[in-house]
Amino acid sequence: MNSLDVKKLSIHDLRKKIDQYQKDYQNLKFHHHIKTLKNPMKIKFFRKNIAKLKTEYNKKINDISTT
Repeated sequence: MNSLDVKKLSIHDLRKKIDQYQKDYQNLKFHHHIKTLKNPMKIKFFRKNIAKLKTEYNKKINDISTT
């Protein structure tokens, strides 16, 4: 997910995306422990995208609370 795409999302959409990515990430980790994934780099991809989304979400929340 591109950082420009993330900045365009509303707070509600960011929260939805974070929740969905976290569910997918947990599911991927679970399957990776049971058997090896074809592409284990997906775990890293999800972790980084969750961090991007959370960062932007917190920025928007802080902007609202300071104004």
